[in-house]
Amino acid sequence: MNLIVMKPRIIICLLAVLMFYTITTPSAIAEPTIESISPTQTDEDEDLQQILQSSLSVVELDKEIGRIGQKLEVLQQTLTLTEDQIAQQEDQIAEKRDQAGKVLLAYYMGERDGIFLNFLKSDTLEGLLLAIEFVEIIISNDREILTSYVDEYRVLQTSYDAYKVEQNKLTALQEELQLQRKRVVALEQQIDEQLAGRTDADRVQLLIEQLTTFWEDKGLIEVKTYFQELAKSMNELPTWLQENQQYISMKGFKYTIELPDDALNSFLRNQNKMFNDFEFIFLENAIIARGKRDNIEIEIKGHYSLIEEPTNYIQFTVDELYFNGFLLPDETKNDLESQFNLNFYPSYILSLLRAKSVTTSDGTLTIELQLSL
Repeated sequence: MNLIVMKPRIIICLLAVLMFYTITTPSAIAEPTIESISPTQTDEDEDLQQILQSSLSVVELDKEIGRIGQKLEVLQQTLTLTEDQIAQQEDQIAEKRDQAGKVLLAYYMGERDGIFLNFLKSDTLEGLLLAIEFVEIIISNDREILTSYVDEYRVLQTSYDAYKVEQNKLTALQEELQLQRKRVVALEQQIDEQLAGRTDADRVQLLIEQLTTFWEDKGLIEVKTYFQELAKSMNELPTWLQENQQYISMKGFKYTIELPDDALNSFLRNQNKMFNDFEFIFLENAIIARGKRDNIEIEIKGHYSLIEEPTNYIQFTVDELYFNGFLLPDETKNDLESQFNLNFYPSYILSLLRAKSVTTSDGTLTIELQLSL
């Protein structure tokens, strides 16, 4: 009887113990994933967010160091070639310098005067004409020697100037390379110090590796895709505006484009379905472009400005670029800006149109234009 009563109690105790170990055993703790490490999910741990932000910056700065290294290699080759050309030109000009020096010395010492006078002491007209012809030949030859020397000297001076420009570029790149390396070292030291003070350093290191892999394998590709498709679409915007005159008003020789952000978003979505989850927002003197697809969130903060010379256009500048909430370094956005043109060219609407001003306010992009006759 007692045994039968005790069995349920024993079973309950065993189940409780089993549940306790199931919950508390380390193997039951879920591994961190990329979805669990966006800044919005790490607000309670600012230190972790800073570590991940710094780790992503290190990755991008390493790439920038690689790009600078390639530029340095090309520039060094250019300098070596220029040095060889200068050496050859210096050899070529040495002989002509001597010839030009002798000619000038002869005129300075009056040697040519005696020769010319002897030629001109002819008793006959035929002899005089022949003498004049010889004088012209001598003068022409002297002029050719001097002109040749001057031309060669100018070529050499141009090579010197080009070399100086390239040398200055090389120095600037070397300084930039040193600066970027110092930044990487400082960030790596900061990360190491922050990890040393955490009890979950192994877990955070795993998150760093996941974030790096996700950014390099998927994130960067997605960001470049957005920039590439935006560049294509912006190239088609002038044609679209010609077909949608409701956004253009005219007064005399002045035109005004007033483009609401919802109209621009509609245009983009008609250009490419990937913009269905992407939007432009016009603010006071600022622009936000953002979208999310396949666990990748992109946000671009920028502004438009007027460039008048040498080509008149509206320039889009990326002020900040975010990937899944993490701010990417300036080097990354600058590289993307150099690869993909997000500018707007009024002359594509009409060749004689020139932009005079550009502003953004809540919900509207306004561009003032004028015919240039």
